[in-house]
Amino acid sequence: MATLDEHRQKDLIRDRFTRTAEVFGNFVLQERAAEADKLSRFVEAAAHHRAADLACGPGTLALRFAPSVRWVCGLDFTPAMVLRARGTAASQQLANVDFARGDAQSVPFADGAFDLAATSYSLHHIPHPSRVVREMARIVKPGGRVGVLDIRVPEDSRVAEVSNQIERLRDPSHTRTLARSEFGKIFAEAGLAVTHIELEEHPRSFDHWLSVAGWHRGDEAYESTRRLMESTIANDSADFHPSYAPLDPAALAAAADSRPDIHMVNTSLYIVAGKP
Repeated sequence: MATLDEHRQKDLIRDRFTRTAEVFGNFVLQERAAEADKLSRFVEAAAHHRAADLACGPGTLALRFAPSVRWVCGLDFTPAMVLRARGTAASQQLANVDFARGDAQSVPFADGAFDLAATSYSLHHIPHPSRVVREMARIVKPGGRVGVLDIRVPEDSRVAEVSNQIERLRDPSHTRTLARSEFGKIFAEAGLAVTHIELEEHPRSFDHWLSVAGWHRGDEAYESTRRLMESTIANDSADFHPSYAPLDPAALAAAADSRPDIHMVNTSLYIVAGKP
């Protein structure tokens, strides 16, 4: 049975991704297509496979997996995301992809119903990410594969804590980013044998990162997140590698806010495992 804290977390997730369905959906489908294709290769998606994309958002993985597999089903908790994903699939005339509303921690699929199960950038929103990995392990058949793509923090707990503080200021639905060793432990506890781990750095604009979350300069969430990010520039104490962007004199003359943008880096982790 879900606790009050879990119900509150679901409300935060639903609110955040309903509010940002358009801007977040546009960003994900444009900017994370290459990452989705990469994960598809890592899990060795093939034409005879049935695949599941849990906490699929606007169809981040499902839409990219579809041309490579027999059938793929995307599952997401937020109705606005499911509608967005269905609309994109229809516009792309993809006949082998379906989307449904559901909780990635308790999915309505039978044991061994899929060859592949994957999720992207979802575990840091979920209080018990191990439940999602266990569900993915349950629904794939023996010999099937599970893939996760998510942000990660260093093993240093002090750096991880500051990183998570910044993430939570930007997005209240953020729970906790995992370290590489924690991903490995969760997979092992689910009975999965890790076959591939890879890190990838993604340079970002701080202003764009906040806009995707629905915030702009002057918003309280923007300002508090920026203050904490700026406090880490000197020693990179949150592992975002932040630095001030060069000022553009022409843009500065036309801007109401003369502060420079901040260059930063999101570090992501791919982890793929097989089910014995």
